[in-house]
Amino acid sequence: MKHRALLTLAALSLAALVTACATPLEAVTDHDSQYDFSRVRSVAIQPFSRTDPGAVRISDMQVARINDAISDELRRKGLQVVEDNSQADMYLTWHLVTQEKTDVRSYNSMSYYSCWRCGPSVSDVSVRQYTEGTLIVDMVDPQRNQSVWRSTIQSRLKSQPDPEEAEARRREAAEAIFADFPPK
Repeated sequence: MKHRALLTLAALSLAALVTACATPLEAVTDHDSQYDFSRVRSVAIQPFSRTDPGAVRISDMQVARINDAISDELRRKGLQVVEDNSQADMYLTWHLVTQEKTDVRSYNSMSYYSCWRCGPSVSDVSVRQYTEGTLIVDMVDPQRNQSVWRSTIQSRLKSQPDPEEAEARRREAAEAIFADFPPK
């Protein structure tokens, strides 16, 4: 009986871990319903602002990697990514906002001696510090110089991510960001 209970507990723990690791990224979007997105064929990505006091300090390599993931997804959507603003039907700007957060969880468990459920109840507290990043992407109408579409996505950031895992996560984020673009 003890063996079966332990196997069930282990299976549930593994299922919870796999589910937590496989959580898909979901973006929140908003757009100007009066704007005609059907005429957008080309997009120019604007340079990442380093003068904004709230801008996150990321390297030129990281900016290039994010731009590449965004560009690849726009091309997959059938849009042309151009360097020259005069050739663009729309401008794209993005920025990254980070916030330090604390995850506090408490667990009630049994204290186990040499038998199942023999000990008193024990409370455990888990405290984890993490950084949450929010990627904000705006599509700007060059004629009005105003945003007509915005998408945001949030995720926990790792300080030293595996390069392949980070690349896959950037691609997944870009796909989620543009999942509803152009709006119907």
